[in-house]
Amino acid sequence: MTRIKKGNLIFVGPLPPPILGESIALQSLYNSKKLHEQYNVKKINLSKKDFEHPGAISFDKLLNDSVAILYSGFLAVRMRKPILYISISQTKMGLLRDCVMIQACKVLGRGKVVSHLHGNNLGGTIDATSGITQKFIISSLRKIDVGIVLGEKLTPNYRGHVNRVEVVSNGIPSDFILKNEVGQGKKKGPISLLYLSNLMFEKGYIELIKATTALIHEGHNLRLDLVGGIQNENEFQEIKHYIAENDVDHLIQYHGLKQGEEKKRFFLESDMMALPTKYKVEGQPMSIIEGMAAGLPIISSDRGIIAELIKDCGVVIEPTVEGVKAAIKDLVTNDAERMRLGRKSRDTFEAFYTEDKYTERLVSIFDEL
Repeated sequence: MTRIKKGNLIFVGPLPPPILGESIALQSLYNSKKLHEQYNVKKINLSKKDFEHPGAISFDKLLNDSVAILYSGFLAVRMRKPILYISISQTKMGLLRDCVMIQACKVLGRGKVVSHLHGNNLGGTIDATSGITQKFIISSLRKIDVGIVLGEKLTPNYRGHVNRVEVVSNGIPSDFILKNEVGQGKKKGPISLLYLSNLMFEKGYIELIKATTALIHEGHNLRLDLVGGIQNENEFQEIKHYIAENDVDHLIQYHGLKQGEEKKRFFLESDMMALPTKYKVEGQPMSIIEGMAAGLPIISSDRGIIAELIKDCGVVIEPTVEGVKAAIKDLVTNDAERMRLGRKSRDTFEAFYTEDKYTERLVSIFDEL
């Protein structure tokens, strides 16, 4: 049997921890059996330790970025005509680092470059630069062979400097929640609403808590479970006091960060999911795709490509207390619509958002280069 020669691939981006949509998506690709069958893969992990202030400059960050640049240059020379797959940064310093890596791959390694945009702020970062810095960034972007976005709406982020842009949606394992498991964990009692994301102001969890509190006071049979890491302890303590002060702490509860089977249990026990995000660099939240896999109707905002993601299986809202409240109330009081959207969620997930579809599409792009 003739042995097929593997290609060479330099894999650059943040892997968990922390648990973020970008890092989860990158990990699923890096763990792909097909990727390693077809490529010799060397990784450069750019894990983000401070994701509340991703553009902040520190000595450790400068040191780590310098090491990453030097290592990427070394790999570009050693591996010979590699593919550089890079999850492109949306902060100025991170983008400059990535551009140096792109230049090193093209000049030193005579390789190909695939950049993967996991958000919606690259264009703004480019626009915020000027002079020599902007010229260097544009020159680097023009050396990219394929730019990847999560949805068509995000394509303008490359500002026309990348000739070929492909859409590749995120995906999660198809067996994360099996179809016959959907709905099995639901219990009698209040309608259960799930928030699963980092607890940070920009993700809208405070508006969600206030909207849910108002609905409970109006007599609606509703509970809210909050799952995720706390990003601002003072902010969280304030909203925790608000919950207690309004006597809803038995119906609005924080459960911490959950993974694996514990996280899955929350999805299976819920009736619907809400993520009223205002996050400026939002792309395509993995937690929403997980909620779709669980057959949950989704309440979220028009950030990144969320509106495109949930157009058939959710409600797009303004991330305000009143906007969130109105959407929740509509689904709490309309069982048939809530169930219909839930079924559509699962069908949409199976058709478009499984991990196999995500990784196979990316590897096929690598194979074309």
